[in-house]
Amino acid sequence: MPKISYVNGSFLNHENAYIHIDDRGYQFADGVYEVVLAKNNILIDWDLHCARLRRSLSEMRISYAFDDNSLLATVRELIDKNSLDDASIYIQITRGVAPRAHNFPKGNVTPSVVMTAAAPVFPTNLEYKNGVSVITMPDIRWKMRHIKTISLLPNILAKQLASEQNAAEAVLIEDSGLITEASSSNFFIFDRSGVLRTHPLNNLILWGITMHGVLKVARRAGFKVEESAFTLSELMESRGSFLSSTTKHILPVTKVNGVQIGGGEVCHEIQELMKLYKNYVEKQLS
Repeated sequence: MPKISYVNGSFLNHENAYIHIDDRGYQFADGVYEVVLAKNNILIDWDLHCARLRRSLSEMRISYAFDDNSLLATVRELIDKNSLDDASIYIQITRGVAPRAHNFPKGNVTPSVVMTAAAPVFPTNLEYKNGVSVITMPDIRWKMRHIKTISLLPNILAKQLASEQNAAEAVLIEDSGLITEASSSNFFIFDRSGVLRTHPLNNLILWGITMHGVLKVARRAGFKVEESAFTLSELMESRGSFLSSTTKHILPVTKVNGVQIGGGEVCHEIQELMKLYKNYVEKQLS
């Protein structure tokens, strides 16, 4: 069965799903995106993804109004056309097609909307059980990281360097010495006092949807939670750390720059949080 994608109102065979060469997403990375997980044809945290997509569009001053339910119907049709129950949905909206110029195009330009669906790829059971390795590197990204823009070159370079060093992720560090997040994940630690910490929700990180769920279930369960940045030294001395994202959920980290942390094992706090987050997702399926 051929893969089906969505381009500007039409469902097309993936190999024929093209955009115009003058699309500003192609020319300038002038666009935003979302990745949404579907399980049993139910979109996890759909309302939160729509809210973030709407916020990103507003920050980029891209005039594209959408109705959550109508967009959901299109996404579900895309999933159905690809005969998927579980899917990773990629949604991209750019400013549209216009003659190449750095300033916004004049007149009425229709934004371009594309969507693809694929079977989700998760970490292995062994990685969830034993944790993964990460490296650290300087955070060289722009200062508006709360916008989920398609301009991802620094993230790509960081992820590639991690791959070349057989690491699952690159954890990014500001010039101040504070850790922000990873190349395609948010990042948490349980510090030496047992406090769950992650970077504050400001312009220096992307406000992850999974991150939101993790903080929510942690607070409900009575964990002490602080949205406060931490240093590499604090990471190395922590009880444990983990990555979070739509296609990772909670993924423990047990080695940083080749050095074991937390005794090289997944601490009981992270194990408990993984169970709580799994229940959070499963409740949306019932």
